[in-house]
Formats: sequence, structure tokens, C-alpha cells
Amino acid sequence: MTESQGNYSTYNIESMMFEGVSRRAFLTFLMFLLVDAILVLFSQSGPSRETIFQASPKRHFRDSTTTTGHLNDKPSSFVTTNASSHVNATLSFVTLIDVINSLKSPVIMTTVNHGFMDLLQNLLFSIQRISLKNDIVVICEDRSSYLELSHGVRGLNITYHIVLTHLGESVEDATTYGSKNYKSLVKKRVLYLKCFVDSGVDVLYTDVDIVLLGDPFPYFERGADLVVQTERSPRLSDTCTGFMFMKASKKMRVFLDAWSKELPRDPFGNQRTFNKVIGKYGKTMKTQLLPMTKFQSGKIFRDTTTPWREREPRPVEVHANFLVGHGKKTDMLKEADLWFIPESSINVSTI
Repeated sequence: MTESQGNYSTYNIESMMFEGVSRRAFLTFLMFLLVDAILVLFSQSGPSRETIFQASPKRHFRDSTTTTGHLNDKPSSFVTTNASSHVNATLSFVTLIDVINSLKSPVIMTTVNHGFMDLLQNLLFSIQRISLKNDIVVICEDRSSYLELSHGVRGLNITYHIVLTHLGESVEDATTYGSKNYKSLVKKRVLYLKCFVDSGVDVLYTDVDIVLLGDPFPYFERGADLVVQTERSPRLSDTCTGFMFMKASKKMRVFLDAWSKELPRDPFGNQRTFNKVIGKYGKTMKTQLLPMTKFQSGKIFRDTTTPWREREPRPVEVHANFLVGHGKKTDMLKEADLWFIPESSINVSTI
């Protein structure tokens, strides 16, 4: 700005103040300008609380037996409250804290980052295949997975809640067992579980590299505080944190508090401290170990070559663990006829 321009601006302001306009009116004018600037800044930096709830990620996908008129023109066919447009326009993200009080026990919960989206979809298709009606919560560890899921998956006709982690985002790539990023991800698990249990919500946690071949809930003993899968032997010291049911009980809250306090001492993730804590508290609460013939780790499942559909008893759940790397897990599931994503299924994303 030149000197003459500066003087011209000063002259105009002084004219407003002294040539017939009161000081109070001038200050009011400045106040309106300031408020307007703040409102513009706020709308750009984040959504209001109302907008967050408008962007609720609960998707009501079209049921294969009940098609409604709203859905005929949409390839992915889901009813929302303009959720995807809110997400794209304002980048508002719902967290577990926002939806926890609306959930009905028992809830099925899993976590995912973008590198494991195909495994998550396979898990969800396996749930759809057996027609489970429980509330499902998918905690996204990064925004990419949240945004992709918000647009739906072709052929997936179940209802689930999409929430973004409230514990800090993680890497988007598929993580390798034992890596630093892997340990960071799995240590969040106990804190998510605490959110459910502390809120009075029973929760079944499942890793994304799992498939459900039957309804697991009838196998959980009534009144059990903790129901957990084992890996190689039916012992409390050989439990797996990849598939476990927790009742929202006082004893379970004590257990989770103890587990969370031990986590910083576990250099490998969360399972060693879990087995340590369960050794201390497992007998003070009602703990059930799931039958290994029906709830199978990757090692137990691969001990026999009999196709799973021909096994007696037929497995209810299979975990693709004891395999390091995303590719090995997907290969095992496909080779074992445990890959349930239809070939025609693609993400209906406009991002």
C-alpha cells in the first residue's frame, strides 16, 4: 500500500467516526465484522456438534428381501441423512464416543486401517452370510478407510456403524505382525474395549482376518464375564486377543483396568500382558475358553486338509493368524474357500 493509499484509508475511517457517525456505531460495525470473520473461520475448520450428528456414519443398506423406493437408483443402495455429502464437504468424523450410548448389547466390534480393507469386507460379508443382526461397529484407524466405507460396498446389505478412532490416527498401510506400527495399533484395543464395558455395553471383539461361519453367541455361557479363543491348547495361558467376548460387568472393568496398566510393559503388543493378567484375574471372574473344534486359530484350522464344509463338527469361526503378512492371510482364506467377497463387489466411492 502506498502512502497516499494509506492516508486515503485513514481519512475514510476518520470520516466514518467523526462526520456524523457515532463512536458507538463504529465499534458495533467492527464487532459485526469480527463475529462474521470468526464464523467463517469456524465453518472452515470443523463442523458444529449438529453437523457431526448429521454426518452419523450408520449406514442402512438395502436388505436383499425388502427393497424400498428410495434405493432403486443407487448402485450401492443405502439410506443416509446426506452423510457422505457432509463428510466430503466438512470432513466431519464421528467417533466411538458419539455413538456408544445408542448401541444395543451385544455389539460386534472390529478395527481397520486402509491396508486391511479387503479383509474387513470379507469379515462383513461372512457376517451377512449367516444373517447376524447385532449392532456392528467398525473403528477406522485412518481417515482413508473411514471415507471409503462411508460410500458403501456393492452387495453388502447389512447395517454397521463407521467411527474414526478417538485415540490418534495410525498408518494407512497394512501392518506386519511385530512391527512398531502393529504394536501401536493393537495397544489401542484395550482402550476401545474399556469404552464399551464402562458404558454398560457387552462387546464381541474380532480381528479383521477372521471369518464367521455360524452364529457364535449361542456358544457363550450365560453369565460369563470373559469368553475367549485359544490358539493351540485349551489353557488360560494360551488365549488369543483376536476374538473375545466381554460382558459389561464390574469384574470385567477391573480386568480391563489391570490390562491397560500392564500394556506399557509389553514389547510385543498386547497379548502377553493379556495372558499375564488373565492368569491373575481369570479365576476370580467367570471365564470361558471356546471349544477349539469350533473356534479355530489358523494353526488348528490348517492342521487338517478336509474342506471346512465337510468337517465334523463344522467350525463356527476361523482366524487367519499364525501367518505373517497381509498377502499370506488373504491367500490362505481364498485357498480354503473362506473368501466371501463377490467378484462383482466394488467400492462405490466418488472420492
